[in-house]
Amino acid sequence: MKKVVSIFAGMAMAGIMSAFAVYADDVELAPKHALIQENNAVYTVESSELAASRFTEDTEITVVCDGVAGDVSPVKLVLDYWDYNEITEFEAGSPAWVEVEASSYKDGSAVFTYADIVKALGKNELSTVYAIDVASETTDIVCSGFNATNVISAEDAEENDLRTTVRIHARRPRQTSGWGQSMTITVDQFDISNMDMDSKIIAQYECDMEKDNPNSPVEFILQSTDDQISPKAKSGIVWAKVPPIIFTDKYAEFDYLDMADAYGTEDFSYVTIIHVGDTDKTPITCTDVYALNVKMKVPVVPEEPEDSSVAEEAEEITASEDSVKPVESKAPAADTKDSSSAAEENTGKKNIVLIVVGIVGGIIVAGLAIFLILGRKSRETYDVNKHRFVKK
Repeated sequence: MKKVVSIFAGMAMAGIMSAFAVYADDVELAPKHALIQENNAVYTVESSELAASRFTEDTEITVVCDGVAGDVSPVKLVLDYWDYNEITEFEAGSPAWVEVEASSYKDGSAVFTYADIVKALGKNELSTVYAIDVASETTDIVCSGFNATNVISAEDAEENDLRTTVRIHARRPRQTSGWGQSMTITVDQFDISNMDMDSKIIAQYECDMEKDNPNSPVEFILQSTDDQISPKAKSGIVWAKVPPIIFTDKYAEFDYLDMADAYGTEDFSYVTIIHVGDTDKTPITCTDVYALNVKMKVPVVPEEPEDSSVAEEAEEITASEDSVKPVESKAPAADTKDSSSAAEENTGKKNIVLIVVGIVGGIIVAGLAIFLILGRKSRETYDVNKHRFVKK
Protein backbone atom coordinates (compact mmCIF):
# COMPACT_ATOMS: atom_id res chain seq x y z
CA MET A 1 0.00 0.00 0.00
CA LYS A 2 2.82 2.41 0.84
CA LYS A 3 4.39 1.73 -2.53
CA VAL A 4 1.12 2.58 -4.28
CA VAL A 5 0.82 5.83 -2.31
CA SER A 6 4.44 6.71 -3.15
CA ILE A 7 3.83 6.06 -6.85
CA PHE A 8 0.73 8.29 -6.90
CA ALA A 9 2.57 10.99 -4.91
CA GLY A 10 5.40 10.90 -7.43
CA MET A 11 2.96 11.17 -10.32
CA ALA A 12 1.24 14.13 -8.67
CA MET A 13 4.56 15.90 -8.09
CA ALA A 14 5.56 15.31 -11.71
CA GLY A 15 2.29 16.82 -12.84
CA ILE A 16 2.82 19.88 -10.67
CA MET A 17 6.38 20.33 -11.93
CA SER A 18 5.29 20.02 -15.54
CA ALA A 19 2.71 22.74 -14.99
CA PHE A 20 5.51 25.12 -14.06
CA ALA A 21 7.93 23.92 -16.74
CA VAL A 22 9.74 26.54 -18.78
CA TYR A 23 10.41 25.51 -22.32
CA ALA A 24 13.82 26.08 -23.89
CA ASP A 25 14.33 27.67 -27.25
CA ASP A 26 17.17 28.34 -29.69
CA VAL A 27 18.05 31.79 -30.97
CA GLU A 28 19.96 32.30 -34.22
CA LEU A 29 21.18 35.75 -35.18
CA ALA A 30 22.70 36.54 -38.55
CA PRO A 31 25.16 39.44 -38.31
CA LYS A 32 25.43 41.64 -41.38
CA HIS A 33 28.79 43.17 -42.23
CA ALA A 34 30.06 42.42 -38.70
CA LEU A 35 33.61 43.73 -39.01
CA ILE A 36 35.79 45.29 -36.34
CA GLN A 37 33.92 48.21 -34.79
CA GLU A 38 34.32 50.46 -31.78
CA ASN A 39 36.37 49.04 -28.87
CA ASN A 40 37.40 46.01 -30.95
CA ALA A 41 33.79 44.79 -31.04
CA VAL A 42 33.05 42.64 -34.05
CA TYR A 43 29.34 42.31 -33.33
CA THR A 44 27.01 43.49 -30.57
CA VAL A 45 23.85 41.75 -29.37
CA GLU A 46 21.55 44.09 -27.43
CA SER A 47 19.32 42.74 -24.67
CA SER A 48 16.29 43.67 -26.77
CA GLU A 49 17.43 40.96 -29.22
CA LEU A 50 18.54 38.38 -26.67
CA ALA A 51 18.42 39.01 -22.93
CA ALA A 52 21.02 37.16 -20.84
CA SER A 53 18.37 36.49 -18.18
CA ARG A 54 16.88 33.97 -20.63
CA PHE A 55 19.99 31.76 -20.35
CA THR A 56 19.70 28.36 -18.64
CA GLU A 57 22.33 25.99 -17.26
CA ASP A 58 22.28 24.20 -20.62
CA THR A 59 22.77 27.34 -22.69
CA GLU A 60 25.73 27.49 -25.07
CA ILE A 61 26.66 30.41 -27.30
CA THR A 62 28.37 29.60 -30.57
CA VAL A 63 30.08 32.38 -32.51
CA VAL A 64 30.95 31.58 -36.12
CA CYS A 65 34.09 33.33 -37.36
CA ASP A 66 35.27 33.70 -40.94
CA GLY A 67 38.83 34.37 -42.01
CA VAL A 68 40.76 32.72 -39.15
CA ALA A 69 42.27 29.24 -39.01
CA GLY A 70 43.77 27.35 -36.09
CA ASP A 71 42.66 25.92 -32.76
CA VAL A 72 42.78 29.11 -30.69
CA SER A 73 39.65 31.28 -30.62
CA PRO A 74 40.26 34.70 -32.17
CA VAL A 75 37.19 36.11 -30.42
CA LYS A 76 35.87 36.47 -26.90
CA LEU A 77 32.63 37.69 -25.39
CA VAL A 78 32.41 40.99 -23.54
CA LEU A 79 29.42 41.28 -21.21
CA ASP A 80 28.25 44.88 -20.76
CA TYR A 81 26.23 45.18 -17.53
CA TRP A 82 25.04 47.60 -14.88
CA ASP A 83 27.13 47.09 -11.76
CA TYR A 84 25.13 47.53 -8.54
CA ASN A 85 27.84 46.07 -6.32
CA GLU A 86 30.76 48.38 -6.99
CA ILE A 87 29.38 51.88 -6.50
CA THR A 88 32.12 54.18 -7.67
CA GLU A 89 30.98 57.05 -9.87
CA PHE A 90 27.30 57.04 -8.91
CA GLU A 91 25.13 55.98 -5.99
CA ALA A 92 22.85 53.85 -8.19
CA GLY A 93 25.78 51.96 -9.72
CA SER A 94 27.61 52.36 -12.99
CA PRO A 95 28.12 50.61 -16.33
CA ALA A 96 30.78 47.91 -16.35
CA TRP A 97 32.10 45.10 -18.54
CA VAL A 98 33.80 41.74 -18.20
CA GLU A 99 35.44 39.35 -20.66
CA VAL A 100 34.51 35.69 -21.22
CA GLU A 101 36.98 33.34 -22.89
CA ALA A 102 35.79 30.61 -25.25
CA SER A 103 35.70 27.11 -23.78
CA SER A 104 36.48 25.59 -27.19
CA TYR A 105 37.22 26.57 -30.78
CA LYS A 106 37.01 24.35 -33.83
CA ASP A 107 36.39 24.84 -37.55
CA GLY A 108 35.74 28.55 -37.13
CA SER A 109 33.25 28.16 -34.27
CA ALA A 110 33.90 29.48 -30.75
CA VAL A 111 31.75 28.02 -27.97
CA PHE A 112 30.93 29.84 -24.70
CA THR A 113 29.13 28.03 -21.87
CA TYR A 114 26.66 29.19 -19.24
CA ALA A 115 29.14 28.33 -16.49
CA ASP A 116 31.79 30.58 -18.05
CA ILE A 117 29.33 33.49 -18.33
CA VAL A 118 28.05 33.22 -14.75
CA LYS A 119 31.59 32.89 -13.38
CA ALA A 120 32.68 36.03 -15.21
CA LEU A 121 29.75 38.06 -13.85
CA GLY A 122 30.49 37.07 -10.27
CA LYS A 123 27.81 38.44 -7.92
CA ASN A 124 26.02 40.33 -10.68
CA GLU A 125 22.77 38.85 -11.98
CA LEU A 126 22.18 37.93 -15.62
CA SER A 127 19.38 40.51 -15.68
CA THR A 128 21.97 43.31 -15.34
CA VAL A 129 23.51 42.52 -18.75
CA TYR A 130 22.38 44.99 -21.39
CA ALA A 131 24.66 43.93 -24.27
CA ILE A 132 26.98 41.14 -25.39
CA ASP A 133 29.90 42.08 -27.61
CA VAL A 134 31.86 39.70 -29.81
CA ALA A 135 35.33 41.22 -29.58
CA SER A 136 38.69 40.49 -31.18
CA GLU A 137 42.12 42.04 -31.36
CA THR A 138 42.52 40.81 -34.94
CA THR A 139 41.35 43.18 -37.65
CA ASP A 140 40.46 40.59 -40.28
CA ILE A 141 37.69 38.84 -38.31
CA VAL A 142 34.17 38.57 -39.70
CA CYS A 143 31.40 37.30 -37.41
CA SER A 144 28.91 35.43 -39.60
CA GLY A 145 26.81 33.73 -36.93
CA PHE A 146 25.69 34.07 -33.31
CA ASN A 147 23.65 31.16 -31.96
CA ALA A 148 22.36 30.57 -28.43
CA THR A 149 20.87 27.17 -27.59
CA ASN A 150 18.54 26.09 -24.76
CA VAL A 151 17.43 29.59 -23.76
CA ILE A 152 14.08 30.40 -22.16
CA SER A 153 11.53 31.29 -24.81
CA ALA A 154 10.34 34.89 -25.07
CA GLU A 155 6.79 33.82 -24.20
CA ASP A 156 7.92 32.04 -21.02
CA ALA A 157 10.17 34.95 -20.10
CA GLU A 158 7.20 37.30 -20.19
CA GLU A 159 4.90 34.85 -18.39
CA ASN A 160 7.42 34.27 -15.59
CA ASP A 161 8.17 38.01 -15.23
CA LEU A 162 11.86 37.75 -16.03
CA ARG A 163 13.68 41.08 -15.95
CA THR A 164 16.39 42.66 -18.05
CA THR A 165 18.40 45.85 -18.51
CA VAL A 166 18.10 47.92 -21.67
CA ARG A 167 20.64 50.42 -22.98
CA ILE A 168 19.83 52.98 -25.65
CA HIS A 169 23.05 54.38 -27.09
CA ALA A 170 23.21 57.62 -29.06
CA ARG A 171 25.14 56.90 -32.25
CA ARG A 172 25.50 60.60 -32.92
CA PRO A 173 25.33 62.41 -29.56
CA ARG A 174 24.23 66.03 -29.83
CA GLN A 175 24.82 68.91 -27.49
CA THR A 176 21.85 71.05 -26.51
CA SER A 177 21.17 74.07 -24.35
CA GLY A 178 18.26 76.39 -23.60
CA TRP A 179 15.74 73.62 -22.73
CA GLY A 180 16.67 71.50 -25.75
CA GLN A 181 16.36 67.71 -26.05
CA SER A 182 19.79 66.11 -26.28
CA MET A 183 18.47 62.57 -26.77
CA THR A 184 15.13 61.39 -28.17
CA ILE A 185 13.98 57.76 -27.91
CA THR A 186 10.97 56.35 -29.75
CA VAL A 187 8.74 53.54 -28.50
CA ASP A 188 10.35 51.23 -31.07
CA GLN A 189 13.71 51.70 -29.34
CA PHE A 190 12.32 51.35 -25.82
CA ASP A 191 8.76 50.90 -24.61
CA ILE A 192 8.47 52.69 -21.28
CA SER A 193 5.29 50.75 -20.48
CA ASN A 194 7.60 47.80 -19.66
CA MET A 195 8.58 49.62 -16.46
CA ASP A 196 7.01 49.28 -13.01
CA MET A 197 7.80 50.36 -9.43
CA ASP A 198 10.94 48.22 -9.40
CA SER A 199 12.35 49.87 -12.52
CA LYS A 200 14.38 53.04 -12.94
CA ILE A 201 15.95 55.18 -15.65
CA ILE A 202 19.58 56.31 -15.63
CA ALA A 203 20.79 59.01 -18.02
CA GLN A 204 24.49 59.32 -18.81
CA TYR A 205 25.72 62.63 -20.22
CA GLU A 206 28.56 65.09 -20.45
CA CYS A 207 28.46 68.67 -19.14
CA ASP A 208 30.66 71.37 -17.62
CA MET A 209 28.69 71.76 -14.40
CA GLU A 210 30.44 71.47 -11.06
CA LYS A 211 29.81 68.27 -9.12
CA ASP A 212 28.31 69.98 -6.06
CA ASN A 213 25.87 72.16 -7.98
CA PRO A 214 22.36 71.82 -6.36
CA ASN A 215 20.55 72.35 -9.67
CA SER A 216 20.15 69.39 -12.00
CA PRO A 217 21.48 69.94 -15.52
CA VAL A 218 19.05 67.39 -17.02
CA GLU A 219 15.38 66.39 -17.01
CA PHE A 220 13.43 63.40 -18.29
CA ILE A 221 10.40 64.01 -20.53
CA LEU A 222 7.49 61.72 -21.42
CA GLN A 223 5.60 62.71 -24.58
CA SER A 224 2.31 61.58 -26.09
CA THR A 225 0.22 63.03 -28.89
CA ASP A 226 -2.90 60.85 -28.64
CA ASP A 227 -3.30 59.97 -24.96
CA GLN A 228 -6.81 58.86 -23.99
CA ILE A 229 -6.16 58.09 -20.30
CA SER A 230 -4.03 60.72 -18.56
CA PRO A 231 -5.99 63.50 -16.81
CA LYS A 232 -3.18 65.85 -17.82
CA ALA A 233 -3.75 65.27 -21.53
CA LYS A 234 -4.96 68.28 -23.53
CA SER A 235 -6.39 67.24 -26.87
CA GLY A 236 -4.42 64.01 -26.43
CA ILE A 237 -1.10 65.84 -25.89
CA VAL A 238 1.06 65.26 -22.80
CA TRP A 239 4.50 66.77 -22.18
CA ALA A 240 5.53 65.55 -18.72
CA LYS A 241 8.82 66.76 -17.23
CA VAL A 242 10.48 64.68 -14.50
CA PRO A 243 13.39 65.91 -12.32
CA PRO A 244 16.02 63.38 -11.15
CA ILE A 245 16.08 62.07 -7.60
CA ILE A 246 19.89 62.07 -7.59
CA PHE A 247 22.40 63.42 -10.10
CA THR A 248 26.03 64.31 -10.70
CA ASP A 249 27.85 65.96 -13.55
CA LYS A 250 27.71 62.60 -15.38
CA TYR A 251 24.68 60.58 -14.26
CA ALA A 252 21.06 61.20 -13.23
CA GLU A 253 18.51 58.75 -11.82
CA PHE A 254 14.77 59.12 -12.48
CA ASP A 255 12.15 57.41 -10.31
CA TYR A 256 9.15 55.52 -11.67
CA LEU A 257 6.63 57.10 -9.29
CA ASP A 258 7.86 60.58 -10.20
CA MET A 259 7.25 59.71 -13.85
CA ALA A 260 3.72 58.51 -13.06
CA ASP A 261 3.02 61.66 -11.04
CA ALA A 262 4.26 63.95 -13.82
CA TYR A 263 2.41 62.05 -16.54
CA GLY A 264 -0.80 61.71 -14.54
CA THR A 265 -1.07 57.92 -14.57
CA GLU A 266 1.02 54.76 -14.32
CA ASP A 267 -0.40 53.61 -17.65
CA PHE A 268 2.35 54.57 -20.10
CA SER A 269 0.83 52.70 -23.05
CA TYR A 270 0.22 55.97 -24.92
CA VAL A 271 3.76 57.32 -24.43
CA THR A 272 5.39 57.26 -27.85
CA ILE A 273 8.55 59.31 -27.25
CA ILE A 274 10.84 60.00 -24.28
CA HIS A 275 13.54 62.66 -24.10
CA VAL A 276 16.55 63.64 -22.04
CA GLY A 277 16.74 67.41 -22.08
CA ASP A 278 18.76 70.16 -20.51
CA THR A 279 17.39 72.57 -17.88
CA ASP A 280 19.06 75.67 -19.29
CA LYS A 281 21.76 75.50 -16.60
CA THR A 282 24.55 74.28 -18.85
CA PRO A 283 24.87 72.60 -22.25
CA ILE A 284 24.65 68.80 -22.06
CA THR A 285 25.44 65.91 -24.39
CA CYS A 286 23.48 62.75 -23.53
CA THR A 287 25.26 59.60 -24.72
CA ASP A 288 23.29 56.75 -23.14
CA VAL A 289 20.05 55.92 -21.35
CA TYR A 290 19.77 52.79 -19.19
CA ALA A 291 16.45 51.22 -18.20
CA LEU A 292 17.11 49.00 -15.19
CA ASN A 293 15.07 45.98 -14.12
CA VAL A 294 12.37 46.25 -16.78
CA LYS A 295 9.90 43.59 -17.88
CA MET A 296 10.30 41.56 -21.05
CA LYS A 297 7.41 41.39 -23.48
CA VAL A 298 7.02 39.39 -26.64
CA PRO A 299 7.17 41.88 -29.54
CA VAL A 300 3.90 42.19 -31.43
CA VAL A 301 4.36 41.75 -35.16
CA PRO A 302 1.52 43.25 -37.26
CA GLU A 303 -0.27 40.60 -39.30
CA GLU A 304 -0.70 41.09 -43.02
CA PRO A 305 -4.21 40.86 -44.50
CA GLU A 306 -5.16 37.25 -45.19
CA ASP A 307 -5.93 37.89 -48.85
CA SER A 308 -2.83 39.97 -49.55
CA SER A 309 -0.90 37.06 -51.01
CA VAL A 310 -3.91 35.99 -53.03
CA ALA A 311 -4.31 39.50 -54.37
CA GLU A 312 -0.62 39.69 -55.22
CA GLU A 313 -0.80 36.35 -57.04
CA ALA A 314 -3.89 37.51 -58.91
CA GLU A 315 -2.11 40.69 -59.95
CA GLU A 316 0.90 38.69 -61.10
CA ILE A 317 -1.31 36.33 -63.12
CA THR A 318 -3.17 39.25 -64.66
CA ALA A 319 0.08 40.98 -65.49
CA SER A 320 1.49 37.84 -67.08
CA GLU A 321 -1.68 37.30 -69.10
CA ASP A 322 -1.66 40.90 -70.29
CA SER A 323 1.99 40.59 -71.29
CA VAL A 324 1.22 37.78 -73.76
CA LYS A 325 -1.87 39.41 -75.29
CA PRO A 326 -1.56 41.39 -78.55
CA VAL A 327 -1.71 45.10 -78.02
CA GLU A 328 -4.61 45.47 -80.47
CA SER A 329 -6.84 43.10 -78.52
CA LYS A 330 -6.41 44.96 -75.24
CA ALA A 331 -9.19 47.38 -74.41
CA PRO A 332 -8.84 50.12 -71.79
CA ALA A 333 -10.34 49.28 -68.45
CA ALA A 334 -12.48 52.38 -68.58
CA ASP A 335 -14.06 51.29 -71.88
CA THR A 336 -14.86 47.86 -70.52
CA LYS A 337 -16.51 49.38 -67.48
CA ASP A 338 -18.56 51.83 -69.59
CA SER A 339 -19.74 49.17 -72.04
CA SER A 340 -20.91 46.90 -69.24
CA SER A 341 -22.72 49.81 -67.60
CA ALA A 342 -24.39 50.71 -70.90
CA ALA A 343 -25.50 47.11 -71.42
CA GLU A 344 -27.03 47.03 -67.96
CA GLU A 345 -28.72 50.37 -68.60
CA ASN A 346 -30.18 49.18 -71.93
CA THR A 347 -31.46 45.99 -70.32
CA GLY A 348 -33.17 48.04 -67.62
CA LYS A 349 -34.82 50.30 -70.23
CA LYS A 350 -36.09 47.29 -72.17
CA ASN A 351 -37.63 45.85 -69.02
CA ILE A 352 -39.40 49.13 -68.27
CA VAL A 353 -40.77 49.32 -71.84
CA LEU A 354 -42.13 45.78 -71.60
CA ILE A 355 -43.83 46.58 -68.29
CA VAL A 356 -45.43 49.71 -69.74
CA VAL A 357 -46.56 47.84 -72.86
CA GLY A 358 -48.10 45.14 -70.69
CA ILE A 359 -50.00 47.67 -68.59
CA VAL A 360 -51.28 49.52 -71.66
CA GLY A 361 -52.31 46.24 -73.30
CA GLY A 362 -54.24 45.24 -70.18
CA ILE A 363 -56.08 48.54 -70.15
CA ILE A 364 -56.98 48.16 -73.84
CA VAL A 365 -58.31 44.62 -73.35
CA ALA A 366 -60.35 45.72 -70.34
CA GLY A 367 -61.74 48.66 -72.34
CA LEU A 368 -62.76 46.38 -75.22
CA ALA A 369 -64.51 44.02 -72.84
CA ILE A 370 -66.49 46.87 -71.30
CA PHE A 371 -67.29 48.24 -74.77
CA LEU A 372 -68.63 44.87 -75.92
CA ILE A 373 -70.73 44.42 -72.82
CA LEU A 374 -72.18 47.91 -73.08
CA GLY A 375 -72.78 47.45 -76.82
CA ARG A 376 -74.63 44.23 -76.15
CA LYS A 377 -76.73 45.86 -73.47
CA SER A 378 -77.62 48.74 -75.81
CA ARG A 379 -79.13 46.27 -78.30
CA GLU A 380 -81.40 44.68 -75.67
CA THR A 381 -84.30 45.87 -73.51
CA TYR A 382 -85.64 44.59 -70.24
CA ASP A 383 -89.01 42.75 -70.38
CA VAL A 384 -90.87 43.36 -67.09
CA ASN A 385 -93.22 40.45 -67.53
CA LYS A 386 -90.46 37.99 -68.44
CA HIS A 387 -88.00 39.48 -65.97
CA ARG A 388 -85.12 39.36 -68.43
CA PHE A 389 -83.42 41.20 -71.34
CA VAL A 390 -84.88 40.59 -74.81
CA LYS A 391 -83.77 41.83 -78.21
CA LYS A 392 -85.30 45.02 -79.40
